[in-house]
Amino acid sequence: MMLSTLTALALAATVTNTETVHDLEPFGGHVVACTEGGLELFTPAGRPVRVLTVEDGLPGHFCRALESTGDRLFVATDEGLVSLDTGFRVTPVLDVRWQALPAAEDASTPDYVSRLESLAAVLPPGATYTAFSPRFAGTAEGRLFELGTSRAWALPGPVRFLSDTRDGVDVGTSEGAFSIDGRGRLAAVGTVPTGPLSFSATEHGVHVVGSDGDVRAWGAARSDAAASAPPGATTLTEANNGDTHAQGISRPDAAASIPSGATVLNDRSHGDVRARGIAPSVPAGATVLTGDWAGTRASGVFFRESKGWRRVTPTGQLCGNHITALARHQGRLVVGTFDRGVCWQRTDGRWQTFRTPALPSNQVLGLTSDGQNLYVATTYGLGLHDGKTWTQVAYGGRNPVALGKLSVLGASRVEEGVALVDGRGMSVVTPGSSPLSLVRRLPLPEGWSDHPSVAEGAGRFLWMGSEDRGLLRWDGERWQRFHDGRDLTDNWVTALSTDAEGRAIAGTCQDGFSYFDGARWTRVHTAPGLPSPAIVATALVPGGALVGTLLGASYFDADTGAVHALPRLADPRVYAVLPEGDTALFGTEGGLSLAPWKPSAKPSAKPPAAVSRR
Repeated sequence: MMLSTLTALALAATVTNTETVHDLEPFGGHVVACTEGGLELFTPAGRPVRVLTVEDGLPGHFCRALESTGDRLFVATDEGLVSLDTGFRVTPVLDVRWQALPAAEDASTPDYVSRLESLAAVLPPGATYTAFSPRFAGTAEGRLFELGTSRAWALPGPVRFLSDTRDGVDVGTSEGAFSIDGRGRLAAVGTVPTGPLSFSATEHGVHVVGSDGDVRAWGAARSDAAASAPPGATTLTEANNGDTHAQGISRPDAAASIPSGATVLNDRSHGDVRARGIAPSVPAGATVLTGDWAGTRASGVFFRESKGWRRVTPTGQLCGNHITALARHQGRLVVGTFDRGVCWQRTDGRWQTFRTPALPSNQVLGLTSDGQNLYVATTYGLGLHDGKTWTQVAYGGRNPVALGKLSVLGASRVEEGVALVDGRGMSVVTPGSSPLSLVRRLPLPEGWSDHPSVAEGAGRFLWMGSEDRGLLRWDGERWQRFHDGRDLTDNWVTALSTDAEGRAIAGTCQDGFSYFDGARWTRVHTAPGLPSPAIVATALVPGGALVGTLLGASYFDADTGAVHALPRLADPRVYAVLPEGDTALFGTEGGLSLAPWKPSAKPSAKPPAAVSRR
C-alpha cells in the first residue's frame, strides 16, 4: 500500500534539501554545514547526525555564513543572525539580513557580539550586506561603504570579496576586481576571467575564479599557458614546495602535487569553485573546502578518505527548497520547484527526482493528476508521465494537443477532461490517454490580455488571471470578465484557486486578495491577520481559503471575513498550498511544511474594516 502524504511526513513537520552548501565549520564536536536547507551536523568521521531547521529555532533555512568563537557558533541566515551553544540551542543575536560575517579571529563571545552590534549600528540601513573587512562593508546591490565615514562607491555586481590594504581596499565583485586607494580613487585590477566571478582566499593569496573554471591570481596577467588551456580547465601555479601558490598561471595538472589535507580553494560561501582541472583534489562543484571537508553547489558535503572523496550528505532528498507546486498522484506527494524539477515521495520516505531532459524545463508552474497520468506544467512546455515514461509536449515541438504558447501556465481536472492552459487558450485532453488525445481547443477572447499569469479549473469552470486585466472565467458556455474596483482588489493576479461549486480566490501582486463564493466577491486589501498584501499562493478549503504571502500564511474565514495568521512555516515566502483535512502542506522558498490551518474554535469577530463585499 502506498504511504500517504501525512504518514510519510509524520516524523518531521519540516522537510528541506541540504545539497547546496555555503560554509563549513567544526564546532561542538561536529562539523556543521551551512546549507540552503538549514544546518546539517556531521560527526568527525562523516556520519550525518541531524538537520537543524526553524523547528529548532533557526530564523530561516537559507544559511549564508558561519563564524565560531569557540563556545558559540554564529549563523547568518536570510531571516536573521543567531548563535548556537555547543548543545546546538539557538539564541537570537541580531535582526539583520547579512550574507557574510566579519572574521571572529581570537575574539571572545562577548567581544564578538559587541563587535556585531557596533557594526550593525553604523551600517547604512536597507542594504543586504555580502562582504565585510575591518574598515569596509559591501552589499548585494554593488555598494561599498567605508565604516565610520560618509564615503561610498558604486560597483558593478554584488560585492563578494574585501581585503583592506595599507591605504585603501581591494574589492572583488561578481563582475570584476578593483582597487581603491587612500584618496578614494577606483581602478580596475588586471585581467580577470569571464564572470560571474567568485574569489578564493588561501594562505598563499587570492584566486579569482571565473564562470568557466579559469582561476587566476589577483591582478595577474593571462599567461600563454593559460591562453592555451582547454575551455573549462582550472589552472594553478605549482610552487617549489608542492603547494599551490597564487603567483601566476601554469599547467592544468599542477594540482596533482597538492599535499594531502591542504585547503586548495576556500570560497567561503560566494560562488562556485570550479574544479574540473583538479578533480583528484576537489569534488566537482565545490563551493567551500576546510581541511578534509568540502561543500558543493548541488551535491552536499564530501569527506576525504584515503581512497578519495566520499559524499556524506544523504541522498534521496527533496528535489529543491523553492517549491512552486504541490499535488498528489496515485497516493504519492508530488513537489514541483522553481528551478530543480519535480519529485515524488516513495513508500520508503525517500524522494525520487526528475529534471530535464525528462521535463521540458526545471521551472515548474503547476501539477495535476488524473489518476493515470501526471501533468507537469513548465515554462518550456508540458511534462507527462503515463506511469512508465516521461514525454515532452510543447508549442513548436511535439504538439498533438494544439498548445498555443511555449509556457504552460497550469493543468487542471475539469468536467470535460484535463485542461492544459497557455497564454492563448485552453487545450482539453482525454484523461488517462497515452499519447494525449485532444478533446477540443478553446481560444481566449479577443483583446483580453497579452500577459496571462495563472490558471486553475474545476468542474465546468476554468479561470485565468493576468498581470493587467484581472480575471477571466469560462463556465462551459461563455467567457466572463472580472476587474478591480467592482470585483477584485487589483488587476494583477498572482495566485488562483477554484472549485467545482464555482468558488474562487484570487491573490494579487501587492493589494491583498478577493474571494468569490459563487455569487458575490469579498475583497480583502489588508487585515490584522494577513502578514503581507503580496499574495503568492491560495487554496480553497471548506468555509474559506488559505492564503500564502511573502511574509507568511493565513486562513480566511468566509463567514466572518476574519483573517487568522497561521503558525510559522519553513520559510515566510509561501508559494504553494495543498490542504489535507484540518492540516495543509505549505510549499515555501525554504522547504516544505506540514501545519494545521483549521481554528480550534469558530471565531466570532466581525469583518474588519478593510474587507468589502459586492
